[in-house]
Amino acid sequence: MQCETVKGGLHGHKLIMQVGRQMMSQGLIKTSYRGLTMGLVGMFPYAALDLGTFEFAKKAYTQRNVKKYGLSETDAAPGAIATAAIGGFSGAFGASAVYPLNLLRTRLQTQGTAIHKRTYTGWRDVLSQTIKSEGLHGLYKGLTPNLLKVAPAVSITYVTYEYSKRLFGLN
Repeated sequence: MQCETVKGGLHGHKLIMQVGRQMMSQGLIKTSYRGLTMGLVGMFPYAALDLGTFEFAKKAYTQRNVKKYGLSETDAAPGAIATAAIGGFSGAFGASAVYPLNLLRTRLQTQGTAIHKRTYTGWRDVLSQTIKSEGLHGLYKGLTPNLLKVAPAVSITYVTYEYSKRLFGLN
């Protein structure tokens, strides 16, 4: 519905009904799950890169503090600010690595709407059309705003996660 909202166009219940009729005419199940495969394909490498990078950087930070200051591993663990920074970096790294998959998924999901008129036959088609019309850098269109959303969200998540582990004695 976001992609069908245009100046002077339908709004509210009329827009909902129009989008519903459009989805029914194009196959409700098919239109409801457009981009699902690309979303799932992107989710696993993102999670692996994000979590792997976070744990690696956290361990390196802790080991550095143990050696440099002679602290125990518990005392050498990163505090909230360092955890937030490590989490922001790991989230940004993972998101950047899989961003082309997310872009392709989004284009599949929004195809044929008022704002995104172009249509595709599948992920190969959206990939080739994107590269043909925008070049390889087109696969990273919108990365900066995405990182401005992802990095703070992931850093907050990791700070909450680490402090929750400490609270419940799960270190």
